Amino acid sequence: MELIFLGTSAGKPVRDRNVSSIVLNINSSELWMFDCGEGTQHQLLKTNYKLTKVKKLFITHLHGDHVFGIPGLLSSISALGVTEPFDLYGPVGIRELV
Repeated sequence: MELIFLGTSAGKPVRDRNVSSIVLNINSSELWMFDCGEGTQHQLLKTNYKLTKVKKLFITHLHGDHVFGIPGLLSSISALGVTEPFDLYGPVGIRELV
């Protein structure tokens, strides 16, 4: 297992840190993402990990700096032709947000 910090800034990105997102590399074929702030996809592109390997997304709370990247993430995963199940977990209100 490996933990990758894609963003640790709060509220807005700053020069050296993006907003909240962490990826847990479970094994070579599955990544779990925790929070998905705006710009998370760009941060993931700076790693050796592929967006198509993200299988679960856990949202800690519904502040913008934790969720504004979700629409783009889901759109990109779909555009890449991923048809396997994708699990999204979050607090009350996540269904309405998505």
